Amino acid sequence: MPTDGDSPTVKTTQTSLDILATIRDLDGARLMEIADELGVAKSTAHKHLATLEKNGYLLKEGDTYHIGLKFLNFGEYARNRWPGFDLITDAVAELTERTDEECDFVAEDHGRVTTIAESYHRWVKYEESNPGNSSKEYRAYIGSYYHMHSTASGLAILAAYPTARVEEIINQWGLPAKTDYTITSQAELFTELDRIRDQGYAVDDQGYTEGMRSIGKAVHAPDGSVLGALSVSGPTYRVDGAVLEREIPETLLDVVETLERRLVEHGPY
Repeated sequence: MPTDGDSPTVKTTQTSLDILATIRDLDGARLMEIADELGVAKSTAHKHLATLEKNGYLLKEGDTYHIGLKFLNFGEYARNRWPGFDLITDAVAELTERTDEECDFVAEDHGRVTTIAESYHRWVKYEESNPGNSSKEYRAYIGSYYHMHSTASGLAILAAYPTARVEEIINQWGLPAKTDYTITSQAELFTELDRIRDQGYAVDDQGYTEGMRSIGKAVHAPDGSVLGALSVSGPTYRVDGAVLEREIPETLLDVVETLERRLVEHGPY
């Protein structure tokens, strides 16, 4: 994972964080697996594990450690304190009702975007029951992270950022390919960002998941800063033609405009 070498860090805290990430990535891990994976002494790993378990951040099932539910408590707190969260969830629900597609709101977090609100269209259960359907691969689970250049909402936020900030994010995370359609060159990205600024919204044509298209637009806080982005996603066979070029963009722009107006009316957070 990219790190900022100029920022002071506490080594023991970093070890605990690395242990948590390892347990998550391995979907549960034993003491020796963790020690070997991180190259630390068994005794060191055990001390960290015992401390994390005692404080509720880990669960131990037999010899295997898993991420604890205390993180859910922290995650819900972080999500609900996001400026205008109640208004955002209302906007996501309205957007889903008006488009009958999967909609979400993402916020930028250290150079990537993460989902903090989502809503799924009425056909999602039927579509997920069909083998090979791309909807299941796309589903924006709460807390999921995405590289900004590979999603419509991420592109919309990048288009609202100054060039220097965009370059910082590229330097931090690169432009990895998620599919054959993902933007992977800086020149292509900046050309796309200019296009987004001209048309007022972003389109991801299978850049994150093949067979899926998304339309996203940045949402601004009353002070003009970028609060996040709303997006609508659906399969290419449904999000095409007038739906892609006119219907969803017009609805999205209307919902974002209404949300931004309500954020102003809501006053200080």
